[in-house]
Amino acid sequence: MSVNNKKLNRSDVRTGIWRFVTSFSILSAVSFAAVYFFFKSYDNQRSGIEQEKKAYYELLEANNIIKIQMDSIYADMSLLGVNKVTNDMFLNQSIMRRIQETKKIIGKDSADNFKHYAVLFKKMDDMLLLKSQIITVGTEEQVILRNLQNCQTKDGQIIGELQKDPSRVFTGRRRFNR
Repeated sequence: MSVNNKKLNRSDVRTGIWRFVTSFSILSAVSFAAVYFFFKSYDNQRSGIEQEKKAYYELLEANNIIKIQMDSIYADMSLLGVNKVTNDMFLNQSIMRRIQETKKIIGKDSADNFKHYAVLFKKMDDMLLLKSQIITVGTEEQVILRNLQNCQTKDGQIIGELQKDPSRVFTGRRRFNR
């Protein structure tokens, strides 16, 4: 058995211990930092997912509100100009007010998410203009028909009065005797 019985120097032992402690503390710090950053990134991802989920639910809620508003606007527009309501102008103003409210719900930030509604609103303004023109023409037609009916009634009354006057000998039609 040959054993190297060389005594170690105290400074070499201290240096070895310090190297071991230093390397152990560095490895421990790196391991702790890796675990810390793992859990930190998990928390960040979880909070980001919660925010996205909240934004998604808000978007769904806004979509449901807009859909209800659009259905009621469509129902009112189907009544507009078909003589089912007594005041078309009031209905038209109500529709315009609902459109403005719906546009406020959509807002500028959500315009990207509701592109299909934005296109529909652009077309809806044209449809409302056309409907109001149809209502105007319909109203004018009713006024003309009423005037025609009044004229026919007055004509009938005048003819009736002329037939009753014996001095005129009016029989209702002119006859040309040649």
